[in-house]
Amino acid sequence: MADKDDKQLSPNPPRVVEPPDTIREHPFELRHEVKRLNERLDQLTAALDKAEIKDIIENYSSVKKRILTNFVAGAARGLGLSLGTIVILALLGYLLSLLVSFNLPVIGDYIGELLKYVNTSQSGR
Repeated sequence: MADKDDKQLSPNPPRVVEPPDTIREHPFELRHEVKRLNERLDQLTAALDKAEIKDIIENYSSVKKRILTNFVAGAARGLGLSLGTIVILALLGYLLSLLVSFNLPVIGDYIGELLKYVNTSQSGR
């Protein structure tokens, strides 16, 4: 059995790789490739700047900032939902009062009773 140290070495020595400045085969193609890669890097840089990745990373790295941002967003959503509901219900009440003034036989009577109920509940306060 042969020892591990008795490995056969390759008869050919390792090939020395020439540095890039000695390559003279296709300088135009290399310049074109470098130019294309630089343009792509510029596009990626512009896309990252547009996406504001830096701000996103800062928000997720700071717990206090994330909690404050989420709190403000939740408060704004709640306020918007409340105001939106008030506006929609006010418009609905206005439209219902218009329907009562048209004296429609079935709908007008039903809406009139509904408005009486609302008025009595408000006066009872």
